[in-house]
Amino acid sequence: MSVVSAATGYALIGLWGGMMLALAYYIYRQQGVDDTSEFVTAGGRAQLGLATASFAVTWMWAGDVVGVPEYVGFVGIAGTWMYAAPAVLSGLLVIPFALRMRRLFPQGYTYSEYFIERFGRRAHLVVVLVILYTMVLGGIVQLYVGGFVIGGLTGIDPNVVMGLLMLIIGLYILVGGLWGSLTTDFVQFVSAIILVVLFIPLLLFEAGGPGLVYEDMISNLGEEASVYLSMQHFDPIGDFFLPYALGLGVWGIVSLSTWQRVFAVRRDKTTRFLTIGAIGVFTIISMYAVIGFVGLAAFEIDFTGEGGVHPENLSIEALGLLPEWSLILFMLVLLMVLGSSTDSYLTALASLTSRDIFYQNVSRDASDEAQLWVARGASIFFAFIIFIGTVWALDNVGFVTLLLASGIGATGLAGPFALSLFWHKTSSTGFITGVVCSQLVSAYLFLGSPALPLWTEFPLWQIMAIGHAIAITLTLVVSLVNPDDFDFEAIEHSDATVRADGGEER
Repeated sequence: MSVVSAATGYALIGLWGGMMLALAYYIYRQQGVDDTSEFVTAGGRAQLGLATASFAVTWMWAGDVVGVPEYVGFVGIAGTWMYAAPAVLSGLLVIPFALRMRRLFPQGYTYSEYFIERFGRRAHLVVVLVILYTMVLGGIVQLYVGGFVIGGLTGIDPNVVMGLLMLIIGLYILVGGLWGSLTTDFVQFVSAIILVVLFIPLLLFEAGGPGLVYEDMISNLGEEASVYLSMQHFDPIGDFFLPYALGLGVWGIVSLSTWQRVFAVRRDKTTRFLTIGAIGVFTIISMYAVIGFVGLAAFEIDFTGEGGVHPENLSIEALGLLPEWSLILFMLVLLMVLGSSTDSYLTALASLTSRDIFYQNVSRDASDEAQLWVARGASIFFAFIIFIGTVWALDNVGFVTLLLASGIGATGLAGPFALSLFWHKTSSTGFITGVVCSQLVSAYLFLGSPALPLWTEFPLWQIMAIGHAIAITLTLVVSLVNPDDFDFEAIEHSDATVRADGGEER
């Protein structure tokens, strides 16, 4: 369905790209993004408001515009809390990890470097591999939405849309690094609020107002109305809530983009910015459910997609009810939110490549200038990888399936990471065994088929639960058999020249 002309769509992408590139260049000149510390962690000097807005808008994925209405289309109004609650859980679960990490490892550029100090390079390499593919998947989820929504509303080939978006995002991260991401995120956070405060109510009243929308939902849903309009609709919990909670619900603990922001803000502001960010996420993304409500009122749901609207297309169809002028502004705001999500993964991948792969495993005597060039080169390389992955996903995978599956990486790392931070007997062998076995079993169960030996079909949430159980159990058992006796103070006091907020002394 094309609602806005392709020419208008190209103009919007060009306008957004110009603004973001200009802002990134301004920040580059103002903040002096000319060394690895500034590029990767903003020198540990990010203000509370900037970091909080960046954290919140990073978790208010562009995918929410599609994901929340799709949940509503499948589940009804209970889809609102099934989607939004795990996002809050993810933000709040990070707090004890962040406080512990900032006390033990204030000098870190990336939290994965902690594992070198704690376990050595083998464990560090395992963590790098897990983070690498989870960050790439996160970027694919975001870019998928750009192609799906902008392409669907303008008639532009989604692959062209995704290519342009990735080019622009890659360029402004190339210039500004994390400072560019944080600053554009702040602009995009304001945009997300505008989207919720202005466009969601406008859509509601374009559909006739709350009363008429409610009546039309009852009429369209017929015998299913009592189920769809109940917050206590628990039957689909295994398909929608549990896989989200077990995967993306602990995503924040292993997300490198989250840890970049933890290390960028002052240590004494950590709890405040994570709490405010998590609450803000719930408040704002819950409002996206209104798009789904309007869709249920205006269209008949048909899971075959032949006689009505499939839940996967509910957001596009509902947004098409907006007046053209407001839809144009909506798409511009959506581009802002989309950029904030995708650029966070690019900066995380650049950090991972520069510090954890190049510096730690390739060239320990690499100059800061060399590390900075690697970080910038990695941002372009992974922009291309994310684009190619999204082109494939758009043709082969439904959005909710992609969204939920992207949380599998967290199931293998979250438990062992917690044990390593709070239990001094956690051993390198136990940690590696738990993470690797969990990821291998989860991948086998998720990607396998009946033709494979010993393969058994499980729902996604059970695969994730099995992944958590294997990771924690093996880490515990192996560590009990072959325990470590780690001195956490060795990390805590390992570099007295570094300030507690993570930045370098100047």
